[in-house]
Amino acid sequence: MKVYDTPTFPENGIIYAGDYFTDIPYHLYISKEDIPSGPVFDIRDYGATAEAGVLSTEAIQKALDEAAGKGGTVLVTGGAYTAGTLSIHSSTTLFIESGSSLNASKNLDNFSDAFIKAVDAENVTICGGGRINANGEYFVYLPHERPLLAPLGYTKLPPVLTDPMGSPSDTTRFKYRERIRYAEDKWKEGKPNIKRPMYTVWIRGSKNVSIHNIIIRDSLDWSLSIDMSEHISIHDMVIDNNRHVANTDGIDIMSSKHVKVKHVFVSTADDGLCVKAPMVQGHDSINVEDSSMTMGPAEDIEIEDAVVISVMNAFKIGTETYFDIKDVSCRNCTFMLPDIFPAGVSGISIESADGSNISGIHLENITMKNISVPVFISLCRRNKFGYLSDDDRKAKAKGGSVSDITIENVNAEGMESTCIITGFRDEEGYTGRVENITIRNLKAAYLDNEERLEILPEIRENVTDYPESNALGDMPSYGFYIRHASGVTLDNVHVSPRSTNTRPMLETDDVENLKEI
Repeated sequence: MKVYDTPTFPENGIIYAGDYFTDIPYHLYISKEDIPSGPVFDIRDYGATAEAGVLSTEAIQKALDEAAGKGGTVLVTGGAYTAGTLSIHSSTTLFIESGSSLNASKNLDNFSDAFIKAVDAENVTICGGGRINANGEYFVYLPHERPLLAPLGYTKLPPVLTDPMGSPSDTTRFKYRERIRYAEDKWKEGKPNIKRPMYTVWIRGSKNVSIHNIIIRDSLDWSLSIDMSEHISIHDMVIDNNRHVANTDGIDIMSSKHVKVKHVFVSTADDGLCVKAPMVQGHDSINVEDSSMTMGPAEDIEIEDAVVISVMNAFKIGTETYFDIKDVSCRNCTFMLPDIFPAGVSGISIESADGSNISGIHLENITMKNISVPVFISLCRRNKFGYLSDDDRKAKAKGGSVSDITIENVNAEGMESTCIITGFRDEEGYTGRVENITIRNLKAAYLDNEERLEILPEIRENVTDYPESNALGDMPSYGFYIRHASGVTLDNVHVSPRSTNTRPMLETDDVENLKEI
């Protein structure tokens, strides 16, 4: 008997002009691919149907279960198949053929954690040249405003962040947030929060996973999460999201190691390329008692040749940063927001907020266009997760650290706000410093629009709040503002301001061993 998909929120699936970037060069990333050798498990042989709106979850899962451990290929061919949560097992290739797709159910009851997941698996491949369509619009409320297709004509930051949306309503922060589709009742209208699945593709506790030649479209939350896994290869992939669906990070690398990302195109509403090391899995719930959810450090991560279109941060370390993060490289990338406004929040954002020691980070050969803040480096003590033990509390009492960061060969056009490098000073006088930061060969030019400044006598100390480049207000300098830092080098750094500029290029506060070359 056929079972038809019934949307939980059928009225939410509206798409507006500007939601999607329409010029993705798919042909540079996605190609026709031959089916791998070995046994083939065609989902149609198990009862899957490409008839529109008919659920094939059970049939597709039967094929995946049958293929488990056999080194074979589960074949998706012949059209678009609708399903709820699907689990891939060890020694399995999920092959979605070019022209075919797996489409996520629009009914929340058909999911557990993710749309497609591989948990505690080894030797898994997702490929084929086809699509994973997640129908993300159906799991969030419609925005208050439609996408902004023309520049604001000015830049204005909230001088004091009194609410997450960024009031008053004429600030740049507010203008992009009122266009975002949230699953939460951000506007206090009495709507229930939508408990949507957290991941579109979730790789958890797995080894030797390859994801390539695949399109992820319209993510229902995080797009691709690599979680507590190792020896992961991601290449030749496109993530094409609605750029106004909240929390649709592109690639999240969480508490994982030996991860390589190369030649990908990511267009999304939230962070494009993101490295995290939280205490526990999940951005909505925290359960320290559940040891199966406890995470670990992130290390040995390489990102190369990525194009990222992001409303938020193109490359980001953080904010979930409990365990240490080290040895991360990102090179030969382009970060931009070419066709909707306001500009992307940050190009490079490195943030330790919850006790993590972040070190050994190297970015080079980065091009940016229409990114408001090219570089944001922050150390604070938000402490979202608490502590695992009394010894843990003592070790993390003063927060984490950010050190040994090198960013070089950056060319940024359309900058709108100051680059910030900042530690913190708490109410008791303790200072947490960022250390050994080198910015080399950076050339940036401001968008020559109207500048609406409100520089406060003192820049707010962000000790316990969520760190974000547009949440600290206007800086007293246009190029770099550096505070609570030691061992900062600015080597061949040139920032061209607006024609109406009245601020100096550099302003510092409590900085030791600053070098300008």
